[in-house]
Amino acid sequence: MSPGFEGLPGMEATVLAEQALLGALLLRPRHLVVTVNWLEARHFYLPHHAALYSTMRKLAADGHPALADRHSSDQGLDWLKRATALATQQAPGLTPSHAHTLVNICPQPDHAAAYGRMVLAGHTRRSIAEHAQRLADTTRSTRGSRLQAATVSAQADTLASALDELAEHWHAHPGATNRGGSPPPLRKLPPNAQRHADEQAFLSAVTTRPHELRDIRAYLTPEDFASPLHQQLYRCLSALHHRGEPIDPVTVVWEAQHRGVLADATPETVLTTCARSGNDPAYWAAQLLDHALISTAATSAQHIEHAAADSTITPHRLITISRRALGDITAIRLRRHQAHHGPPTPPARPSRPSARHSSTHPTPGASRHHTPSGPSPSSPHLPAPVSAPTAHIR
Repeated sequence: MSPGFEGLPGMEATVLAEQALLGALLLRPRHLVVTVNWLEARHFYLPHHAALYSTMRKLAADGHPALADRHSSDQGLDWLKRATALATQQAPGLTPSHAHTLVNICPQPDHAAAYGRMVLAGHTRRSIAEHAQRLADTTRSTRGSRLQAATVSAQADTLASALDELAEHWHAHPGATNRGGSPPPLRKLPPNAQRHADEQAFLSAVTTRPHELRDIRAYLTPEDFASPLHQQLYRCLSALHHRGEPIDPVTVVWEAQHRGVLADATPETVLTTCARSGNDPAYWAAQLLDHALISTAATSAQHIEHAAADSTITPHRLITISRRALGDITAIRLRRHQAHHGPPTPPARPSRPSARHSSTHPTPGASRHHTPSGPSPSSPHLPAPVSAPTAHIR
C-alpha cells in the first residue's frame, strides 16, 4: 500500500478514481455537467484534487466556451491551462506536469460519471468513519456521567444528520450484495469503577424503598447494568415486586438462591450489596442510564467504524448499518428522558358536546347519531412529499 493510505482500506482505489475523473474533465470539459449537481469539491480526499475540481466548477459557472458541444482545440487547451493555473493558487503542489499526468491516467473520458460515483462513495465511507470516531472519542471523556451523556447524545445527533445527508445520494441497488465477512471482535471496554459503585448504590437504595420499583421498572432494564451479578439481583427485585412479595435483603437472598445466582456469589455478598440506605433510587437509576448510554455509544461507534473499514460493503448498506447502530443509542435516550422527565403525557381527547347543551335541534325522525358530512379534520388531503433528485449510484 502506498504511503499516506494507511488510514482507511480502499484509499488507493479512491485516489485513482479522483485522478481518472479529473483527467476526464480536463480532456472533456462538457462531462462536468454530469457531476456538477451532486459531486462537490469537499467530496475529494486529496486537497489539490479538490482545488482543481472546484476551479473547473467555477470556470463552468462563468461560461467557459470549452463546455460547448462544439469547441476548438484552442479552447480546450485554454481550459486545461486556466484550470491548472487557478487551482495552483489554492494548492501550490499542483503543477502543469501533474495535470498532464491526470490526463494520461484517465483510461476513458466518457466514463466520468462512473468515476464521480466512486469519488462520492469514498467520501461517504470516510465521512461516516470520521463521525464514528468522534462519537467514540466522546465516550472516553473523563467528565461526569451526566454531562458526558449529553455530549454523547449531541454527537449521535450529528452523526444521524450526516447519514441523512449522505442517504440522499444512495439507494438500494438490486444487484448489490454484501461480500463482507463477519465483523472483527469488538474492543473490550475498560472496567468502570464508578459505574460499579453506582449500581451498588442503586440496588441498596431500591431494596430500602421498593415501592419506587413501580416507576423505575418502566425505564430501567437489567441490560443497563454492567455487572452480571447486579443484573441478576435487579431481576430478583423486579420479580419480587411483580409478585407483590415483601422486599428486603433477606428476601432478595432467598430469591437469588432459587434463581441460581448464589452459584457465583455468596449470601454475604448479596446482603452487603442490598444493605439498607437512605439514598434516592430514582436518582441512581438515572445515573445507571447515563452509564448505559455511554457504553452503548462506544459499542455502536465500534460497529460503525468496522463497517466503514470494510470496502466490500456498499454505501447504501453502510448507511443502513450505521442507522441501526444509532438506534440502540436512541432506545436508551428515550428511556433516559423518561427517567428525568417522567412518561409522556397522552394528549387530551376532545369532549363531545352533550345533547342537553347542543345549540341545534335534530329534525323529527333524524338519527341521533347523525355524523356531519364533509372531510374529516383528522385526515386532511396533504400533497405528497417531493423527493430530492438522487444520483443512481451503485
